[in-house]
Amino acid sequence: MIDPGKSVLAGKRIVVTRAAAQAIDLLKALQHAGAIPILLPVIQILPPEDFAPLDSALGRLNEFDWVLFTSQNAVRIVCERLELSPPQTKSNIQTLFAGAVGEATATEAAAAGFRVAHTASRPLGAALAEELGTCLDGKKVFLPRSDRANPEMIVALEKFGAHVTEVVAYRTLTAAAQDRDIVSKAMNADAVLFFSPSAVEGFDSVCGEGRLAEFSEKGIVLASGAVTLAALQAKGIVNAGAAKEPSVARIIEALANLIAARQRQCSSRAGTQ
Repeated sequence: MIDPGKSVLAGKRIVVTRAAAQAIDLLKALQHAGAIPILLPVIQILPPEDFAPLDSALGRLNEFDWVLFTSQNAVRIVCERLELSPPQTKSNIQTLFAGAVGEATATEAAAAGFRVAHTASRPLGAALAEELGTCLDGKKVFLPRSDRANPEMIVALEKFGAHVTEVVAYRTLTAAAQDRDIVSKAMNADAVLFFSPSAVEGFDSVCGEGRLAEFSEKGIVLASGAVTLAALQAKGIVNAGAAKEPSVARIIEALANLIAARQRQCSSRAGTQ
């Protein structure tokens, strides 16, 4: 772990745009590094409008060859529904292989009892499909994910001959607008962390139109991975950085590197004046 006395994060105000329940480990790591986390949830993770399609798919898990998880939320929701299912349904998780996007998602799936056979080398659903490739030919694939998930993964899976059953495991909604005090704290922070394209879209809804672009002119903007970085760039935030993968360790590492680079840049400018 980082020594708070030596960390470039010490005293830095870091906005975390996740719900507290999803950010516990990251918040602890930031505090250990001496940073001051500012929790600003910009999206809500809600159950699907109807659990029937998910429950139906879980009831026939033994018919699938693979289950692919693109987020920890998907693993969590699937496990919650399995707990409400008959014991035999839960035991069927051992009859299929699991693939995951990101080490954190793979770890959670393994802890839940799934046989994780592959973790994508890049934090992209399409990358997971490409890496599994032809071994999916003719296979039945169960894909539980968000109602706002990128359709590119389905295209990639079907290209390799997979028979995909996609089910909405959870909904992603923009959070309500925040009060002035919280927005003021966020806008005066040193960095803001994003974990999904939905969060990128949600920031202005929560803080006010144009506030993300305004923040990026003076503060550090960090994405948890390539997909979120692409969403930031599409919104015009061209100076955003990205972690190598959406794990706590990699996010802390990327954030520290960006802050250190900013400090060196400021010192260089001061030296030339």
